[in-house]
Amino acid sequence: MTRHGALGSSSRLRLMAYRPWLEQAGFQVELSTFFHDDDLRARYANGRAGAGVILRAYRRRQRALMGLNRYQFIWVEKELFPFLPGSVERWLAWAGVPYAVDYDDATFHRYDAHGSALVRGLLGRRLVPLLRGARLVTAGNAYLADYARRAGAPSVSLVPTVLDVNQYVLADEPDDAVLRVGWIGSPSTAPYLRLVREPLRRLARERPVRLVVIGAEAIPTMDVPVEHHPWSASTESALLGTVHLGIMPLPDGPWERGKCGYKLIQYLACGKPVIASPVGVNQEMVTPAVGLLATNADQWLTALRRLGADAPLRRRLGRSGRALVEAHYSLPAWGPAVATRIAETAGLSTREPARMPTWMRR
Repeated sequence: MTRHGALGSSSRLRLMAYRPWLEQAGFQVELSTFFHDDDLRARYANGRAGAGVILRAYRRRQRALMGLNRYQFIWVEKELFPFLPGSVERWLAWAGVPYAVDYDDATFHRYDAHGSALVRGLLGRRLVPLLRGARLVTAGNAYLADYARRAGAPSVSLVPTVLDVNQYVLADEPDDAVLRVGWIGSPSTAPYLRLVREPLRRLARERPVRLVVIGAEAIPTMDVPVEHHPWSASTESALLGTVHLGIMPLPDGPWERGKCGYKLIQYLACGKPVIASPVGVNQEMVTPAVGLLATNADQWLTALRRLGADAPLRRRLGRSGRALVEAHYSLPAWGPAVATRIAETAGLSTREPARMPTWMRR
């Protein structure tokens, strides 16, 4: 039970990507989305989902839940019914169907950190029943896993967001005097680019620089030339190959601490060094072997200057980053292990037992 279809990155990467391995483990897999891809396109275009789209999504989920007795196990992305009382999240427990829940975002902060005191009071702990009733919670980082444990989840496994590294090509650096700084993301994360507006502007006084944006047309006003590209799975790797480095600016807030660093993994898979804000899992991923961390505008400028001026350093960090992804963030490596864990939780004996990565055994 996903939040979106394949167009939604969390749904595609966190659950749908594991389908081949789940089927190898003995499952017959059916997909039930809350929002359809067309709903997500409309939201990106209009800035919000209309009332009709939301109503249809609730009805779609309700219909899916009416047939639960046909299933041996359910894997839920984030929640069943957004912004309804926590008692509704007990639906799976009432039906007696074992289930797992996945988090790659701090979804709980939509409620317990909401701007309305009424929402915080009524819905601040609405996910607790869902977590307590789950046989397993798969969490994208330690921040999310800690919340699940505090909420009473009986079993929590750390499962990072990973990608099929074989789909990402190591390309030569662009032969261009203009420093091409890459950013990939959705409209919801585009506002974070405000954090690098000043350092990019200051850098542009010293040398030619261009911001290459993949996946979000509407971004904050930037003071450097911006090159826009729509996101597509078929062009993603090639476009990232045209940049010198990738960036992931984030403010240090509760929601951002729940981020799982997928942008960084994409850059590194293409052999690009990274600069990131030291927020959440970014602090674990970005070591001196693969990139630089920057807290404020001065540090961002220093990091951009350093990587922009040193091509051998960029190549060295990029190679190290690719190796990091192959070893720790590769879907072919994680697929069998995740499927094994889900199958064991569901009470199936897997055909090919997979070795559990250390993070999953925590």
